[in-house]
Amino acid sequence: MYNIIVGGQIHHSGIELLRSIDNFNVSVLSDASQETLNKNIHDADAILLRLQSFSKSLIDQCPKLKILSRNGVGYDRIDIPELTKRKIPLTIVGDVNSSSVAEHTIMLILDLLKSTRQHDQMVRSENWKDRDLLISNDFENKRILIIGFGRIGQKVAKIADAFGAKILVFDPYINTKNSLPLNYQIIDKLDTGLKQADIITLHAPGSTEPIINKREISLMKKNAIIINTSRGSHIDLDALYRAIEEKHIKAAGLDVYPIEPPNIKEEGIFKHENSLFTPHIAGLSYDCASRMALNSAQNIIDALNGSLKSEYVVNKEVL
Repeated sequence: MYNIIVGGQIHHSGIELLRSIDNFNVSVLSDASQETLNKNIHDADAILLRLQSFSKSLIDQCPKLKILSRNGVGYDRIDIPELTKRKIPLTIVGDVNSSSVAEHTIMLILDLLKSTRQHDQMVRSENWKDRDLLISNDFENKRILIIGFGRIGQKVAKIADAFGAKILVFDPYINTKNSLPLNYQIIDKLDTGLKQADIITLHAPGSTEPIINKREISLMKKNAIIINTSRGSHIDLDALYRAIEEKHIKAAGLDVYPIEPPNIKEEGIFKHENSLFTPHIAGLSYDCASRMALNSAQNIIDALNGSLKSEYVVNKEVL
């Protein structure tokens, strides 16, 4: 019998999958706190980890541990060298949320272009005549600059292309120029793309400095919309606030912030009703949560029956 510890509540589909295995004794912890995890791992053969850190001291407490499975893709707070030293694989769930993030990005774009919330309010406040203000715009023929062309950026491009938008791509590391659709335009310099784009959307990996500062915003069109569903550090929020306040650009759609949760009272950007904000939820849809839970559970099953897929293993040296 294998003892499986699930480090807090995950989507029920993953728990049900684990409990369907005859020789698994599955314990789901009451919460995902570090303290609760610390108290319940000593007899674990496998641990399904949420966002908790996992240090050498914790690994020392798990002499039977055979696999550490992350219910996600990040692992910066996990002692990988120590796991590797002990031949314990660390697994992640793979590409389960890129579609969710891409769809969320398109949702923000469409809301801001079509002024969805303002039109809803016209009906609710019985200001029907305000529909003649013509405050919505079309996605078709808009130039969308996609900064970062990994899995998410590529899916955003595909959806935007279906709407008839003109696709501009900026990615210094792009290696797919020869296979891109002919109607996609590769932008060699970010400044060039910023000057041309009606919509700018960020899908780049983490960086030490913001990609979008005051200077970059100054290059944008006055009707430009900027979207960030990647990293909160990518945009200088103060510069963004001032640009919208001074009507240099139109609006922003943000799902990520330099500090989370953001300080609503101190950050001026949240004063703008024409912008849209979501709580770092782009990759956390119900469907995505199910896919993550199923994949992280399956990694445990595969590891314990000797059929673990290498594509999900971070420390491949253990295989």
